[in-house]
Amino acid sequence: MREANWDEIFQRRREDTAPAEQPLSAMIPWEDWLTFAITTLVFMSVVASVDGANWVNGMPSLYPIGFSALVVGYAMSRVRLPELLLHAITLLVGATLLFAQILAIIPGRTPFARTDHLLDRMHHWWSAVTQNGISGDTLPLIVLMLVLTWLGAYISSWAIFRWRNAWLGLVPGGIALMWNISFIPGQFSYAFVVFVFGAVLLIMRLHVAHKERAWERDGVRYPEFISLSVLNATFWVTIGLLLSVWLLPVASRSDTANQRWQDFTAPITRHFTPLARVFISVNAKKPINIHNLRDALPFQGKIKLNTKEAVEVNVKITPEVAAFLREQSFDEYTSNGWKLNIDGDLPLPVGENIAAATNAAPEMRQDVTINVKIEGGNDQHLYSLGQPVNSDQNAVAPSGGDIADVASLRPAEHLSNGDTYSTTGSVSIASVEQLRTAGVDYPQWVTDRYLSLPDNLPSRIQQKAGEVTRSAPSPQTPYDNAALIEKYLRTFPNDYNVPNTPPGRDSVDYFLFDLQRGYFDYHASAMVVMLRSLRIPARVATGYVVDPLARQGDSDTFKLTERNAFAWPEVYFPGAGWVEFSPTPSQPLIQRLGTPDAPGAQAGSSGRGLGAEEPIDLGISPAGPRATAPAATANPAGGGSSAWPLLLMLAIIGGVGVVLAGGAKFAWEYGLGGLSRPAQLWEKTVRLASLGRAGPRKTETPREFAARLRRDVPGADAAGYLAATYERNRFGHKDLSDEETERLESAWASLRTGLLRRALRLKPR
Repeated sequence: MREANWDEIFQRRREDTAPAEQPLSAMIPWEDWLTFAITTLVFMSVVASVDGANWVNGMPSLYPIGFSALVVGYAMSRVRLPELLLHAITLLVGATLLFAQILAIIPGRTPFARTDHLLDRMHHWWSAVTQNGISGDTLPLIVLMLVLTWLGAYISSWAIFRWRNAWLGLVPGGIALMWNISFIPGQFSYAFVVFVFGAVLLIMRLHVAHKERAWERDGVRYPEFISLSVLNATFWVTIGLLLSVWLLPVASRSDTANQRWQDFTAPITRHFTPLARVFISVNAKKPINIHNLRDALPFQGKIKLNTKEAVEVNVKITPEVAAFLREQSFDEYTSNGWKLNIDGDLPLPVGENIAAATNAAPEMRQDVTINVKIEGGNDQHLYSLGQPVNSDQNAVAPSGGDIADVASLRPAEHLSNGDTYSTTGSVSIASVEQLRTAGVDYPQWVTDRYLSLPDNLPSRIQQKAGEVTRSAPSPQTPYDNAALIEKYLRTFPNDYNVPNTPPGRDSVDYFLFDLQRGYFDYHASAMVVMLRSLRIPARVATGYVVDPLARQGDSDTFKLTERNAFAWPEVYFPGAGWVEFSPTPSQPLIQRLGTPDAPGAQAGSSGRGLGAEEPIDLGISPAGPRATAPAATANPAGGGSSAWPLLLMLAIIGGVGVVLAGGAKFAWEYGLGGLSRPAQLWEKTVRLASLGRAGPRKTETPREFAARLRRDVPGADAAGYLAATYERNRFGHKDLSDEETERLESAWASLRTGLLRRALRLKPR
């Protein structure tokens, strides 16, 4: 049976003598509409991918802008005027549409007020771009994406309808689509399938159009609806091709393909990395390091810590040493984050020490050497415990106004994942009393760099710092002030789901007086800014917490992930140098010598109680709160006989209390009799957490449950040790030593306090 062609279907035949000089569009205008429909399908698939990615909160729909640009591009391509004039008209039309779209999302009563608001925010953003500043404003990125969408759609439409070049018309959308989906790993992109499908149809459609023009020029007869015949065949060939590709392994399943793509794009993305400081508002679509900028620490608002490998470190941590793996520090505070200002890079050959920042007394600091294995691409800095001293790698030390003012160590040669190195750092072991008596004789380079604050810093931050430190004993010392501010900030709950700072607001001011919750970047920054407002030198440092849960077996090796990322303040004390503090409630206080319950502490050594660092607890002993019975009062008139009714009532109340206490103890201890001590304490942890509505989830392992408790429940830092001990005892059948048993009981006493406070809905002290 003969197959009918498109000419017979439409019952039309081309005239034998068609005038070759007439343009194809004048003869069959429906072909332009067909081309426009395919072009719209192709470019709208790109818009759908970008629009659906939700890169910026508050982004208006890109569909109207993209479609209007396609229409304008098609209309302008039909006008026979000089191209430069047409482009100028198009830019004017596009600017008008974009301006109206942008004003619609800007607050303000009048168009003039909204325009002024737009110009002001764009000016601040451009100043941040050109002056190495930081910006978390979403509006500039919204404007940029709208502009790029318009230009990309217009260029594609112009290239297809004026130049008849399908490949050039596909370039803007193809680049945007590939760039977009490359940042959304592990997700199948239907937009990519539609784009490929439409691109094949468009290429074939324009190829046939070129052939038709050539046939008409040469007077060759051809079927009038040959375009539909070719598209019909192309449609089914493309479907078959896509089905074949569907059965092949996709790039998201191939580590090699992903790595090759990253290697291919790295030379380009490397140039754009410094600009990330002005695009803080972008919602990340794949796991990235939380502190991923080299010379800036922006306030990022909502973050999500992931389990991406970060670094492996071998170190022995003692209780009086801050367990912070240091990456670098920052000196200049801005309303949107921190910047690092350096005067130069000092070369540091292997084994050579950095000049000492102070003539620190030997009893105030000690050197600690660690071994580090690079993981997760953390190769831009050499990590150290405490202030960096030297390394077994050739390094450079970014320095400030003084040769001793070193922010970090950077490897002089390229290092890769799996490489190892050793560094030596100087850690503070100064006691509370030594820090109290350190004085205020600061070096000039310290006061020049580490007391500066923005001129427009809200004055109520300084007022709040003065209010918090008002209770410091006399004479008031920098350490007393630092300890009180640290204690105050630890009352701000830990929360990773916080909004971005509103445009024009200072981030620390927003944290202290509006949010009153946040995570380590906010707590550390607030403490530094408050201390600087009191003329106490301080700075922010970043790195990782050496988490006991990350210990590999019984060794001194810790495998850290991005969940261990952290930031903390460092306060300068004459004679002692930079000293770490811990104002974030998700991590324990640093147990310095002289702190109550610290190793080596002696009775009465803590001195004045207000300035001492002490763990946050409920003040409840294992035996319960102590009560002092009221003294009996003599009754001269009745000889004491009137006290019998009161005593009888007290006896009844006491008896009922004993019965209730016994019943409660029976219910609490029920089912624990045959369990080992670690299992008993773990079951009690689960029960007490459930009373506080923080019980374990079905899918959580004990360690995951413990990690969530440490994150969500103030004072639950010991949950990790109980979980680890429980797992070793249950699954490893390992008995506890006397020392481990004692530590387990101590950890339970600490954890019980935090869980009781949660169950009773009490605020942490």
